[in-house]
Amino acid sequence: MWWRRTARRMPWSRAPLRRGSDKVQAWLTLTGIVMTLMVAPWAAWWAASTTYLAEVRASAWERQAHRPVTAVLVQDAHRRLHDDDGEAPRASANVPVPARWPGPDGAVRSGTVSVAVGTRTGTLVTVWVDGNGTLVPPPRRRDPTLDASVAAMLAVAALTAFLGGVRRIVVWCLDRRRLRSWEAEWLIVGPRWSRR
Repeated sequence: MWWRRTARRMPWSRAPLRRGSDKVQAWLTLTGIVMTLMVAPWAAWWAASTTYLAEVRASAWERQAHRPVTAVLVQDAHRRLHDDDGEAPRASANVPVPARWPGPDGAVRSGTVSVAVGTRTGTLVTVWVDGNGTLVPPPRRRDPTLDASVAAMLAVAALTAFLGGVRRIVVWCLDRRRLRSWEAEWLIVGPRWSRR
C-alpha cells in the first residue's frame, strides 16, 4: 500500500537500515514541503497585491501626467520608396509626418507624428503629450488583475524552485558523503569477498 511506503519514508520511522543521512534527507524533504505549503500562499498574496497596486498607480499617473490633444498635419503622408532598413514599405504602413499641436501653456508645439500613408495636410489626429507639451506614447493598456495573477504564479514557482534547489544541493552533498562512506566500508569488506 502507498501509505505504508510513505510512512516508511517519514523521518520518525525506525527502519533498521536507515542511516543518519537518510534521516536528514527525510527531515529536509518534509520541512521543504511544509514550508512551501505555508509560505507559498503568503508569497502569492504579497506578489499579487504589490503588482496590482503598482499597475493601478502607474495607470493613474499616466492619466494625470499625459493627456490627448489634437494635432494638425503640416504635410501629406507620402509613401517612401524604401524604409530605413532598405525594404519596401507595406501598403498599410505608417510614416512619420510633421505636425503641430497646442501646448499646455497655449504655445504651438511641433514635431513628427506617425500616420497612415495617404493622410492629407490639415488632417486632425490625436496625439498624447506630457505636462510640457512633448509627445509621449499613448497610455499602455494595463490589466492589473491579470498582471497580479501572473506575479502570484511566478512567486509561487520561484519559491518552489528555490526550496527544491536547496534540497537538491543538500541531497547531492549527502549522496557524496554516503558514497565516500560506502567506499571506505568496501575497502574493508571487499577483499574478503573477492579474495584480492
